Amino acid sequence: MKEHTLHIAPAGGFAKEVRALAKSQGFSNIVLYDDQALAEVKAITDLPQNGYVALAIGSSSERSKIHRRLKSGISFPNLIDPSAILLNRDSIVIGKGCIITAGSILTTDITMGNFVIINLHCSIGHDVQIGNFCSLMPGVRISGGVKLDDEVYLGSNAVVLPNTNIGKGATIGAGAVVTKDVPPGKTYAGVPAKEIA
Repeated sequence: MKEHTLHIAPAGGFAKEVRALAKSQGFSNIVLYDDQALAEVKAITDLPQNGYVALAIGSSSERSKIHRRLKSGISFPNLIDPSAILLNRDSIVIGKGCIITAGSILTTDITMGNFVIINLHCSIGHDVQIGNFCSLMPGVRISGGVKLDDEVYLGSNAVVLPNTNIGKGATIGAGAVVTKDVPPGKTYAGVPAKEIA
């Protein structure tokens, strides 16, 4: 039986959405943590050494940094909104600590790493590989045959066209349309997406 306490860090705006999602998953007690303890928020250093923890921050790199600060022995459940559609669940591999929010659609033959966030109303086509700590903000559209390396951040309503690779740590701006491969660590924006300084 699932433990009924979920510890969420950090306690920002996305944590409010994750808290509501966690309640729909059967967690009845939810505790928030942040770098500074505030009213109803505990210090992140007070996270338990075991138990269930959700990392609720949109920034891929910040989520990765918080994870590195945590002790071993913690469990990271996947939180998948009941309204999310996984068309061929048997061919979708989901790592640990992933959050899939309302209205998202995943089709078939998708591999997702650990600590991936798929925010509201995203769609992911066939044969897609998503690395660890990737963040897909609301309305992202990923076509078939796409590969996202670790810590990729896709801004709201970004579109990634078929058979495109996005390198580790790259950022794609809101509303951008990615038509070709993006090198690691670069920021692309616009239609079609181009590197920006």
